[in-house]
Amino acid sequence: MEYKYAVAKISDIDNLLEKEDRQTMYHLLNVINNRRELEGKTLNSYIVINTDEPYAHDVVDILKQNGHWGSGKNELLKVVGINKLVKAAHENAVSKGWWDEDRSFGEIIALIHSEASEALEDYRNGRAINDMWLEPEDETMMYAKPCGIPSELADIVIRVFDACGRYGIDLERAITKKMAYNATRPQKHGGKVI
Repeated sequence: MEYKYAVAKISDIDNLLEKEDRQTMYHLLNVINNRRELEGKTLNSYIVINTDEPYAHDVVDILKQNGHWGSGKNELLKVVGINKLVKAAHENAVSKGWWDEDRSFGEIIALIHSEASEALEDYRNGRAINDMWLEPEDETMMYAKPCGIPSELADIVIRVFDACGRYGIDLERAITKKMAYNATRPQKHGGKVI
């Protein structure tokens, strides 16, 4: 991943670095600022937010709308982190009562499968793959329910996140390892038709 900015908390610099490293760090920051000044540039000034703040998505949306959010390389998922999304999905499911009684792993897998079946049904009913629409569940709902194949695929991921949160699975690590392994596999490995 290519970085455009490097951010370090002053308290981390002061508390986590040895004295010599701390002095080197502050020296390098001063060198950068002095050289920017020689080039006629102003002192760097930034607004920094922690990606686990509940409004981080909103800030990224504003950055995207104004052309300040990369060229597709930096997605919010990478910034927020998969395991933070796992935690949020599981906490939401718990708060809505879905874990008041424990469920079997088989039931969880069946629920994930049911979301895939709903996506397939939308496709079989002639819905376009990217088609999304809103549907009010009933008059008491403040928001309309997102529907369509993209929504069903999101439900699959959310259910996987919830399961990983329930069982303490480090999904981010598992995905990283699996993708690294998949990159080493031969073309169309396994010889299967689909």
